[in-house]
Amino acid sequence: MEINKIMNTYTWDFLKFNAHSNLNGREKVVFNVEFILNATDGEEHAAQVFGTVGLGEPTDECVPFEQLTAEQVTTMVETALGDTLEDYKRMLDAQIQRQKEPVILELTKPWEESTSPT
Repeated sequence: MEINKIMNTYTWDFLKFNAHSNLNGREKVVFNVEFILNATDGEEHAAQVFGTVGLGEPTDECVPFEQLTAEQVTTMVETALGDTLEDYKRMLDAQIQRQKEPVILELTKPWEESTSPT
């Protein structure tokens, strides 16, 4: 199946943050994030992938947990995912494309009238 140029929208949901209670004199140092990456075509088709990503060692620019913003976490997660992010997006795009052009159909008996579209 060839996938045409897809213009899906991707959004993040951050489910859980794993943090060290105290690391090098800093409290609540996040080292792992559980997420959902959502994709939608803006119509009726959507897909999502669940994942966990490690953020690596904290830097001197480490933001205190209480001051983190969604934009900062998004940047951290996208950076930590690296090329895997594009793999996730391709997978989501393919799922949405299969919803638009299914390769498996659920059919009813052709000799009986169906009340639902197939």
